[in-house]
Amino acid sequence: MNQPGAYTAADTPDTPSLQSARFQFPGRPLPLARRLAVHNRVVHTIRHFMEENLFNEVPVPALNAASRTWQATGRSYLDRMIVKGFPAVWCESECLPPEYESMNLRLASFKRVEAEKQDLELAELCDFMENLLKTIARNLSADMLGGRQVTRLHQMINAKHPRITYRQALEILNQRGWDLQFGQDLSWKACSSLCRYYGNTPVLITHFPAELRFFTSRLNAQDPSVTDTVDYILPYCGEAMDGAVRETDPALMRQSLGDLGISTSPFEAYLGLFYGRTVRRAGFGLGVTPVLQYLMGLERINDAVIHPLDRASRQDAMSTGGQAV
Repeated sequence: MNQPGAYTAADTPDTPSLQSARFQFPGRPLPLARRLAVHNRVVHTIRHFMEENLFNEVPVPALNAASRTWQATGRSYLDRMIVKGFPAVWCESECLPPEYESMNLRLASFKRVEAEKQDLELAELCDFMENLLKTIARNLSADMLGGRQVTRLHQMINAKHPRITYRQALEILNQRGWDLQFGQDLSWKACSSLCRYYGNTPVLITHFPAELRFFTSRLNAQDPSVTDTVDYILPYCGEAMDGAVRETDPALMRQSLGDLGISTSPFEAYLGLFYGRTVRRAGFGLGVTPVLQYLMGLERINDAVIHPLDRASRQDAMSTGGQAV
């Protein structure tokens, strides 16, 4: 068997010019090299954070995310492990729209991190998500981001992030000139307005209407018109994380699917996991690229990724002979 150090340049395929040795040039990092360094540090920090909190990593396949539905997540894989007795699990997946077209996602593919934990309630889930974001930011340095961005993140780390309900969010937005009704989703612009209202601080919005959440989300005991869910919205990018306390009763999940006009047939295997057992759990998903956009203070999400989908960027790379940009 070949040893890890036995490979030579002749053994490896030709490397794309954008991934060339220009990364190794001394001095101030080029923008692409900086994006790569920040991305790698963030992914490393997430992995270490999960390990420190005793989460088991679960390998999952690439997921077709074009439908932007529950099937386009790793949650079913994680729930299968939770049912088998693992108290806390997480996965990292690459979501791929069909034929790598944007479907308004603006990316050829995007990395998503998901986690599930037993016996977790909504307040504890919010604590976990906030702690994760602050830990990620704490591990980024000025040589990666620049002094201004590090100062901004330092203020964020030392601030308590506001937690408001969906109804409170509507009230604040309507006072600021919006005309939003209960049941409407919050657009990126609405999320940006909320962040500005709280001094450009990340905000956790809880208790979304049932029609806006997955059928696996638990209805709130005091107000069944809303769910025990949370969106974590950040300046620059809007929603970057979403989470929920999961429903434990398969009959109620089946009813939720019916209320949405969705056939239960594709979900029978998943619903069958919970027959005859109660598995209390909660979890969340994190979009790595929106988090990168916020951390780097970028106006465009394409600037936060290594390979943006838009053809203009690819043509620019070709016209510069593959130079790092």
